[in-house]
Order: sequence, then structure tokens, then C-alpha cells
Amino acid sequence: MQDQREESSMSYQKCARIDFPSFSGARCYMMPFIQGRPETLPEAYAGYGEIVEKLVMKRQDGKTGLITIDESIVQAGTSQRGYGTGDRTIHTEACLSHNRLSWGPSPMPTWGPSPYVSLDPETRVLIANSISDTCMIWDVEVRDTTPDGDLSERAGQFPRETGRMMKSGEVIEIGIFTPHEPIVQNEAGPRQFFRIVGAGVHGREEYFTRNPILEKMGFAN
Repeated sequence: MQDQREESSMSYQKCARIDFPSFSGARCYMMPFIQGRPETLPEAYAGYGEIVEKLVMKRQDGKTGLITIDESIVQAGTSQRGYGTGDRTIHTEACLSHNRLSWGPSPMPTWGPSPYVSLDPETRVLIANSISDTCMIWDVEVRDTTPDGDLSERAGQFPRETGRMMKSGEVIEIGIFTPHEPIVQNEAGPRQFFRIVGAGVHGREEYFTRNPILEKMGFAN
């Protein structure tokens, strides 16, 4: 794996290039781990140990991060991670509702408070996938995002000729306001998606994957 870190003033920046491990169907969502410490990954995700060791957020070595791994078979004409309301799926990682910045849709409960994960505006995210031309990003920030981060109804503001297609194994650092879009695969086959969310996440949702290694170490999980 070649380290190709570059400083940039863009809303995203190329960070590195990685080789994905052999496909195994591994999946976890927003699982806590210690950045730069592959030994804090459970055995099911050990194939990502070298990647985790080298992909550390700036000034966050040894701090908690949240990792998502999604390895799945994708049918031709569909995208692995699409969920938008229109013909295209464009979204930001941040969700904004009633001046609350959260990860995932922020609930508006009727009978009292409900847990949700809040974000600091400066939170940064690393993303990569194993198939070229299946994710597009734009060099803009959209701070007036929606309660679920979905910008699909505003797709006209993001013509594809103004975006950048990610290549296989290319790691891009984005902000939580950086719009990105999953693109359908031309051929059916396995796809691997990888994401690390750095410092600035507060709280957890029940559907986040738990990490038994961190629990044994006494870390909040």
C-alpha cells in the first residue's frame, strides 16, 4: 500500500491507495476501534488490519474511530449503497434537523427524548471501494443538508460532469458536508466498501456494531 497523503483546501482530498483483502462477505457498521491499532479489530475483520494500521486521521493516532466494512454481491444495474428518493442517490454524511447535526436521521420524538448521534462540524471521513467508477464526489460543501442527509431531490445541482469518480482502492478524505453518490454497477459482482469516521462523533445508536475487544479493554463501546 502506497501512502500518498496530500494537503488540500478542497472539501475532499486524495489520501492514499489501498489493496482490499480477499472478499469474505464481512460486514460491520460504525464499529469503534482504535486508530492505527489493528489488534483492536475482531478476527472477522482482521484482513483490514494493515489498512487500519496505515490509515490514521491526522493527529488522531491512538484515538477511537468508527469503521464500516460492507462486502456484498451487487446486481448489475444497481448500486451497493444507494437509498435515495429519486433516480439518483446523492447524500452527505451529516444530517441536519432543527439545528441538530447528527449521524443518520435525527428522530423527532413525541413522548420525550430519544438517543441520537451528534457530530462536530469538523468531523472527517475516509472512504474507499473496490470497483472504479461506482462512487462520485463533488468538491463542495452542502451545509443546508436534510434531516436524513439525502440530497437526491436536488440532483440537478450536482451534474455528473462536475463531479469526480473514485477509482478502485483510492482512499478519499471527505468532510461530513461533502456530497457523494453511489453509481450503479455495469456488471454483477462483489464490491467492497470501507469507511473510517474520525473524532467528532458523540454517542452511539443501537444498530452500530459492537466491538468485544474494546469492551474487554474497558473502552466505551
